[in-house]
Amino acid sequence: MHASLSSSAMTRGLLHVDPRRGLPGRGRALLLSAALLGSLALGGCTMSETQQRTASGTGIGAAVGAAGGALIGALAGKPGTGAAIGAASGAAIGGAGGYIKDQQAKRGEAQSEADQLRAENEQLRLQQEAERLRLENQRLQQELQQQQSN
Repeated sequence: MHASLSSSAMTRGLLHVDPRRGLPGRGRALLLSAALLGSLALGGCTMSETQQRTASGTGIGAAVGAAGGALIGALAGKPGTGAAIGAASGAAIGGAGGYIKDQQAKRGEAQSEADQLRAENEQLRLQQEAERLRLENQRLQQELQQQQSN
């Protein structure tokens, strides 16, 4: 099953679907991308954050790649091939981008936690130093009182 794009439909960005041949390559790729995104949305509940961000990037990349590939392929007379190549490369780039975004988010969270722990440690150190100085002051006052009483 295959359909063709008319030149006026291409310039308007519309697809001509021949009922005897089915969806053209771009339509199939977009339908597949939509199905992928839908399954990721439903399956995302049991995924880790890393998996969700990577899958999201993959789905978005596949959809954008399929659309762009179909447009470029349509100009070359092969919208299905262009959509397939675009979807594959878009999925790879999108997945990598989603993973990188996840790692950056995790790095930022870890840095925030580290900064908070440093601040807490500094506060504890200052409290301990204040307590040490208080005890030293108390000891010196006792020594002074003993010297004055002698």
